[in-house]
This record gives sequence, structure tokens and C-alpha cells, in this order.
Amino acid sequence: MPAPQVPIDVDPVTGIWRTDGMPMLYVPRHFLANLLRDTEAALGSVAFRAMLFGSAETSARQWCAAEQRTHGFSALDIFRHYLKRLSQRGYGQFEITALDTDAGTATVVVRNSAFALANPQAGRPVCAMFEGSFAGGLRHVLADAGRDAPVQCEETACLAAGAPECVFSLRAP
Repeated sequence: MPAPQVPIDVDPVTGIWRTDGMPMLYVPRHFLANLLRDTEAALGSVAFRAMLFGSAETSARQWCAAEQRTHGFSALDIFRHYLKRLSQRGYGQFEITALDTDAGTATVVVRNSAFALANPQAGRPVCAMFEGSFAGGLRHVLADAGRDAPVQCEETACLAAGAPECVFSLRAP
């Protein structure tokens, strides 16, 4: 299988990297994994997860809205595009394995999660960053269908905890 191609445009004057017109940063995986681990240690697990969920959920919704304006895709296709872009950027391989917009539920599987691979001996779920991201993506889909409600997401299995892959269960109340 050929390597995925992500369009990156570098502004020759400012040095800003953009993909689909959106400013991007390129950082080593270990930097982000260490930053998240150390932030969790400083804040405590509960505060860390709440902060991370809120930031990731807001960012996912902003990304989905911007990309929908750029590409004109349906909200569901934008959610799939979001997961494709995460896959292409090295976060893992993402797949929506179940989605019911009427019920407001979904399941997302992540194979080779960058966070689990960076913390192989954790013995617990370590991919909390994805929870808010997936919730924001599904919330974008539901809002487009006229049901803008907060979405809950929980990592129910993690590679770093011994599972074969990471699994996330989503639901809107």
C-alpha cells in the first residue's frame, strides 16, 4: 500500500504550514506523548481528562466546520475525512465501525494509536485525547441533522492496556 499523501503548503514568507488552508504544526510523536503524560501527572487524571476533552471537542468541531466549508462534503463525510486526516498524520488508523445518527451513537476503532505505541507498558487506556476529538466529530454530524447535543465518548479498550486495538464508544444523551 502506498504511503498516504497529505498536502502541505509552506508559506515562503512566514514558514506557516497549511493543509487544506488550515495552519498546522509538525511535532515529534514523543514530544506530544510526553507533554500529555506530564500534564496528566501535574493536573491529576480527572482534571486532565476534562480539560483535554473540552479542548479536543472544540477543536474537532472547528476543524469539521472549516473543512466542510472548504470541501462542501456532507457532515458525515467530513467526520470520515477528519479520521482520514488523523490517520494520514500518524495518529493511528481510524475507522468508524458503527454509526447510528438517529440514536446518536457510534463506535470508532483505532489501530496503532500513536499514544498507545508511545506508552506500551501503561497497563491502562492512554488515548484520552481522541475522546473529545471523536465526540466533536460526531457532534458535528448530529448538529447537521438538527440535533446539536453534547456527545459522550469513552475509550473502552486500549492497546496500551493489552487490547489488540483501541475502541471508543460514543453516545449523545
